[in-house]
Amino acid sequence: MDARAAKASPFRVTIPHALNGLLELRTDDSVLRLAVVERAYAKNLHDIWDVTGVYVLLDRPDGTGAWGAYVGKAAPGTLSNRLRTHLRRRDHWYRALLVRRVTEDPFHTSQVGWLEGCLYDILVRADLVHLHNGNRPQDRTLHLDDQAGMTDYLRPIFSALHLIGHNLSLPAPVRPSRSTRAKNRDHVPPYELLMSETTRATGDGEDRRPAQSTKARHKTTMLDLIQAGLLQPGARLYSTATPHPAEATLNSDGSIQYDGKAYEYLSGAGKAVTEYDVNGWTFWEIETSKGIRSLASVRAELEQRRKARPAYEL
Repeated sequence: MDARAAKASPFRVTIPHALNGLLELRTDDSVLRLAVVERAYAKNLHDIWDVTGVYVLLDRPDGTGAWGAYVGKAAPGTLSNRLRTHLRRRDHWYRALLVRRVTEDPFHTSQVGWLEGCLYDILVRADLVHLHNGNRPQDRTLHLDDQAGMTDYLRPIFSALHLIGHNLSLPAPVRPSRSTRAKNRDHVPPYELLMSETTRATGDGEDRRPAQSTKARHKTTMLDLIQAGLLQPGARLYSTATPHPAEATLNSDGSIQYDGKAYEYLSGAGKAVTEYDVNGWTFWEIETSKGIRSLASVRAELEQRRKARPAYEL
């Protein structure tokens, strides 16, 4: 770990000798315990992690800083087992963040259910994150009075993600603020801004509904990349998922030809390979004049071109 990052971190980092490969993060003023677990180490988790908790499966960030994630919860005594289950079911992740409380005061099921849904709502809005969850986790059994205290756990969780290189958004450019409100907003952690937009109270505040995602949606299509000259019809696509090797072909209309069938969307072709939902832009890489590249990086190149064009050309 970089010495400067460790100094700026709110955590005490410990690597127990009995748990080689497990990076534990602890705060002095919290009962929360977090651990960063490499995929290869998941089978060797100590039974201290056989508890109630939540977890985030992390994809390796690409060249643009974007990364994928899957958010889940574990019933009492099953956190480490859930992680081992995902070794078989999901091949996209290389690292996981585990979250529990000290054993003297463990989470109960309604708390982890609420925390799982809250993490989902924040991550689904983040510019650099794409979620592999098919649906939003739902758990409304935690009383509103208890929810306020649970929000204290969000800062260490997102600080831990930032510490290991998983940011929610790209750094904002430094510029003079025109108002005090804007100036203050510049110093609010990204997760707090997303959290404030995530749950909205209506009426007397008893009904808190997850807001629809306001994440900037990519409007770029494969056909756009072809028309921009970044990709050529007939180019070969390759799966980036080692357990699911596959090849496909780019059609002239932007569709993906795989196993004798044309798929309109990259994610559809990816799901045909894995049999579960994937983000097609990170699942596939493609042959280009610059070599084999991830489709996410090719898309990012076109979007940067568009941003650089004068307004009268748009």
